[in-house]
Amino acid sequence: MFFHPINETLSLSLLHPRMAPELFRLVDDNRGHLSPWLGWVAHTASPADSAEFIRQTLHDHAEGKRLICGLHDHQGRSRLIGLVSFNDIMPATGRATLGYWLGEQWQGRGLMTLACQSMVRLAFEHYDLHKVQISAATGNTRSRAVCERLGATLEGVITRAESVNGVIHDHAVYGLAREDMA
Repeated sequence: MFFHPINETLSLSLLHPRMAPELFRLVDDNRGHLSPWLGWVAHTASPADSAEFIRQTLHDHAEGKRLICGLHDHQGRSRLIGLVSFNDIMPATGRATLGYWLGEQWQGRGLMTLACQSMVRLAFEHYDLHKVQISAATGNTRSRAVCERLGATLEGVITRAESVNGVIHDHAVYGLAREDMA
């Protein structure tokens, strides 16, 4: 089981099937917050959907394709507060794509920046990758602020990159190169 402490109150862990009810509750409680940016939210209708997602992520992790981690807050009782992931790990090109989301009540505390910094270190030190890429909808200012706090370089904008619930989004594409992190 993958477990990675970030600090005394935050950690990352590989998702486990027993987390499905908690993951579903977190998504369900944050539908309004997540839905403008993440199309999969509309397709998460029950804990069984979260269980299937976890099953697929574990399969993909075993094949070396993805690393989907739960972000846990350990102040008081331990609880799942978001996800941070390598949505694609591409050893042939030495690159991974980083994705993340956080429950609304935990925003504004720098937690996602800390989690993403840990994932970037994992990409470079554990996976021996050379680049981490992040795409964020141009209108998603909070997500883009994480990219900027990480020191990522805005590499360009892809117009009409994604349709989420009928809304077309352009994506700002950011990159972090291993040699720039030294």
